[in-house]
Amino acid sequence: MAHATPTRSIMSKPSWRRYMLRFSAAMAAYVAVLVPVDYAARHGLLPPAPWLYLAALAPAIPVALVVLIVLRYLQEEEDEYQRMLAIRAYISAAGLTLTICTGWGFLQDFAGLPQISLHHVFVLFCVCQGVATGWVKWRARG
Repeated sequence: MAHATPTRSIMSKPSWRRYMLRFSAAMAAYVAVLVPVDYAARHGLLPPAPWLYLAALAPAIPVALVVLIVLRYLQEEEDEYQRMLAIRAYISAAGLTLTICTGWGFLQDFAGLPQISLHHVFVLFCVCQGVATGWVKWRARG
């Protein structure tokens, strides 16, 4: 009788562990940059232009790193099926984020809802990514 080889958990794969390490480091950098910039802005401590623009854009650098980290993970993932599931989740998260942001924009314009700063889109995308990953994995089970 042949024994089936147990499927390795994605969490035990080196590519996933590297992704999570890089992603966690980028998110820590995001918080580490955002908190002091936000504090300085709220207390009138930001420098004058042109340094003001650099300080204001600094939290976007870790966001760009997250995008690069995701692309690198997709390149390093050895399992084509897992790669396809990850791509499906990222596309779903992007679509959900675009839909929510567009819907909110229409609600702002036509129903008088308050405006929300665009820097919240990244946080929304991260939440949508978590939901989409869970949904894609749940649909793929079995």
